[in-house]
Amino acid sequence: MIKFLLQLSLLMIFLFTMSMEGQAQFFLNGSAVAINDSCYQLTPATNSQVGSIWNGDLVNLNESFEVIVDIFLGCEDLQGADGIVFGLQPVSTSIGGSGGGIGFGDVQPSLGVEFDTYQNADFGDPFDDHMTIIRDGVLNHNLPQGALAGPVQASATAANVEDCQYHALRLTWDATAQTLSAYFDCELRLTYTGDIVNDIFGGDPLVFWGFTSGTGGLNNEHEICFNYISFINELVDQTICPGEEIQLESGGGVSYSWSPAEGLSDPTIANPIASPTETTLYTVEIIDDCGIPFFDDVLVTVDNDQFTVNIGSDPNETTVPVGTELNLSTFLNPDVEGYTFSWSSMLGSTFSSPDSANTVLTVATEDTGAETISVLVTSEAGCVQEAILDLVVTGPLYSIPNIFSPNGDGNNDIFGVFTAATLTNYRCEIYNRWGKLVYESDDYTAFWDGNYEGKTAPSDEYLYQFSFGIGAFTFTEGGSLTLLR
Repeated sequence: MIKFLLQLSLLMIFLFTMSMEGQAQFFLNGSAVAINDSCYQLTPATNSQVGSIWNGDLVNLNESFEVIVDIFLGCEDLQGADGIVFGLQPVSTSIGGSGGGIGFGDVQPSLGVEFDTYQNADFGDPFDDHMTIIRDGVLNHNLPQGALAGPVQASATAANVEDCQYHALRLTWDATAQTLSAYFDCELRLTYTGDIVNDIFGGDPLVFWGFTSGTGGLNNEHEICFNYISFINELVDQTICPGEEIQLESGGGVSYSWSPAEGLSDPTIANPIASPTETTLYTVEIIDDCGIPFFDDVLVTVDNDQFTVNIGSDPNETTVPVGTELNLSTFLNPDVEGYTFSWSSMLGSTFSSPDSANTVLTVATEDTGAETISVLVTSEAGCVQEAILDLVVTGPLYSIPNIFSPNGDGNNDIFGVFTAATLTNYRCEIYNRWGKLVYESDDYTAFWDGNYEGKTAPSDEYLYQFSFGIGAFTFTEGGSLTLLR
């Protein structure tokens, strides 16, 4: 068979976006086509074909991964070629080439696991269909710098894997142990331990991942079907509000065991409904077709146990006169950014800043009795907590006497608007019976003491006019006043 060297050229025919768990985007090059939402044909059974699929998201080799797929290496044995490569490389998402390079030849820097179904004598290939862990796209086993592990017979029980059957492939990278393991039909066939980030990729852990294939003077149909890819299927932490539920999404196995079981609809299925009452880390043990376990976990945060809210007031009173002003504050635990606030009153009292954490409440209503002040606090996750302050409102909003006796006995010696509220835009004018202005003020804390131009005003009937605001309300009051000596 004539060996076709890989051409690092842009062979991409089209871009296909597929939706697995996680919305993975794959770039399909050459003859590669999607069969369904999880399977791809890399090459048809046609000579001189090249097909590859590469995920567009870089993965971090400082983190462990699991790749569990089924590969189909064709139906032709003696007349079949060439195979499939699982590859890691930082170069491009359009890599691919035909022939004995299996779409991965000479890609530098790179790490690949080769499944070769043709014996290239000039490459030192064994007779049996075989697999090898290679670096830098060197598929020639006569060159010592290429093979990191292998070649070995791909199947532990059969020399031929071009048998019209899908074969289980599992590739595991343990980032802590720096070990790559390759299983074929449930049997561990190859391992390689080494610092691939530094020794192969120059210290850069970010690489593309995908599968390539090629045919030359002989051919086979080559397919890949995804079962579980930690790059795509790994569980993503979730946040829910109190009382809500969420479906956990797992897959790629034949059996599942979730723990803890509390808060799960069924801990033995792939996608249980989770409704925890507190933040919980769920771990799932997944058993694949080979009976080998792998694990994943998801943190379900119940936003309720991430913050609490209380109201404090200054002064800290529960019974207040109408018109009282209270400084209200929310106390959050933890006190972090991102909350929104909404204050409300049952009796119609007003707030200086109704959408702030802290506000000034003015009990500015003529209604008395039970008053409920509440604040709704919404977190960034959209969860809502409510805190309530109960008050008893007593007395009138304000009072204006119609008689006073400024005789210095300390009783009813002054005249004005009596209230617990803070008055705004205040204006007071008092006239004698002939319409002469005898007192005026813009200070609601100042009261008429019964004097006019430094002398005591006589006992008589007087007229008054007040205007002022309390909270959001505006008032105008006028009437007659009797001054007694």
